[in-house]
Amino acid sequence: MRFYMCREREVPRPFRIAIVGSGPAGLAAAGYLACRGYEVHVYEKMPEGGGMMAFAIPEARIPIKSVREGVKELERLGVNFHFRTKVVYDSPRELGDEWAEHFLSLERLMSEFDAILIATGAWRPRRLKVPGVELPGVYDALSLLHHIKMARIGYYSWEGIPDFKGKEVLIIGAGYTAVDVTLESRLLGAADVTMVYRRGLEHSYAKAEIRKLVSEGVRFIEFATPVRIIGDERVQGVEFAKTKIVGGSVIPTEERFLLEGDLVVYAVGQLPTSPIREVVCANEEILKEAGIFFAGDVIAPRNIGTAIKEGRERAKEIEEWLLRKAPRKVFPVPVAARLIGEVVNGRC
Repeated sequence: MRFYMCREREVPRPFRIAIVGSGPAGLAAAGYLACRGYEVHVYEKMPEGGGMMAFAIPEARIPIKSVREGVKELERLGVNFHFRTKVVYDSPRELGDEWAEHFLSLERLMSEFDAILIATGAWRPRRLKVPGVELPGVYDALSLLHHIKMARIGYYSWEGIPDFKGKEVLIIGAGYTAVDVTLESRLLGAADVTMVYRRGLEHSYAKAEIRKLVSEGVRFIEFATPVRIIGDERVQGVEFAKTKIVGGSVIPTEERFLLEGDLVVYAVGQLPTSPIREVVCANEEILKEAGIFFAGDVIAPRNIGTAIKEGRERAKEIEEWLLRKAPRKVFPVPVAARLIGEVVNGRC
């Protein structure tokens, strides 16, 4: 995977940019800015670059080798990587934090760099809020994919991975993450895989991939949402309610049905994991005035192509802002810290 488009680096420019997170958006931004001659430092809590591409998306879809080659090319271009380093402000713990050995404050980056791009992705799974979700045999898709990928590339052992061989797997959701869980389930020997979606197939942005899976034998049930997960000592199945769409909203009906399953995996979304916890409420224009920009899944779910495109676009915005604002003179650190404080305290 290639994250830059120049033949050689331009003459050095007098600005330093920090990029927090090394997923597709962060790497694409790093490539553009390095090509333009800026000093770029990428901070990543994991032991190497790539974000979800490296540590969650199935190896069969994105081989770790191609991601590593792309990161090496950026290093040769002059991008400085700081792995096992987490940037914090008021961020809670999230998936992958155990790999961080060094911690830097966002305020420190603000004092040392002219602009910051936050591209930390969405590393917290959204919880499925139904009775029985704590039963053994029920997994959130993101954590499961992360552990499988880490085992495949040699970071984890296979001991903590559930045994899929001969099992009936129920997958709740119909996005790319649900598709990835389906792929891994089949590769790991599941006997049957059923995907259940609260809307219709046409509402899924992964409908092309799902159609292919259906043609290969995966069962797909639309217009159904989980009501409770059934089991005594471990999961045995899921009770679903049929749904209907009213005014664009999903409404459960009184019609119910049961599906048996040995493993249940829910893929109902991920939450952004920014070092600024309240970034969801943040007026991005306020933070831009402090030289802080955002790209990728930390804003909203993106596919890889969109994240790469957005990373480059945000890098161009950063360049324009740097050349126009001369930020160190206009926005000293105390002012920038106050702006962030206003966002975090809800006054955004």
